[in-house]
Amino acid sequence: LNMGRVIRGCRRGKGSIFKSHTSGRKGAVAYKRADFAERNGYTKGIVTEILHDKGRGAPLARVQYKDAYRFKKINTTVVAPEGMYTGQFIYAGKKAGLAIGNILPLGDLPEGTVICNVEAKVGDKGK
Repeated sequence: LNMGRVIRGCRRGKGSIFKSHTSGRKGAVAYKRADFAERNGYTKGIVTEILHDKGRGAPLARVQYKDAYRFKKINTTVVAPEGMYTGQFIYAGKKAGLAIGNILPLGDLPEGTVICNVEAKVGDKGK
């Protein structure tokens, strides 16, 4: 009798090439590209939905921004911090206020602020 959960390390060590099951994923997670408005001011977005992604521990949020240069909307999927809700306004940019869900440069945050996602390299959109 085999009972209990199969530990991930045991699954990987079976001998064949390990490939995670990615069929139910909701898409790539990244912030929107920082444009002139975000580098110097801020842009406003709205959380359209909070969703669960298969194989990920944290929930995701679909955020919709208005494009500053063309007549269209920009949809992004970001990792949702605790306290984010549907219909919430998100502000992204240098002059955005310090609130749950807002996206700010790391240098503008006061010391001791709890953060959720950090870009490893400048411009990689916080993968």
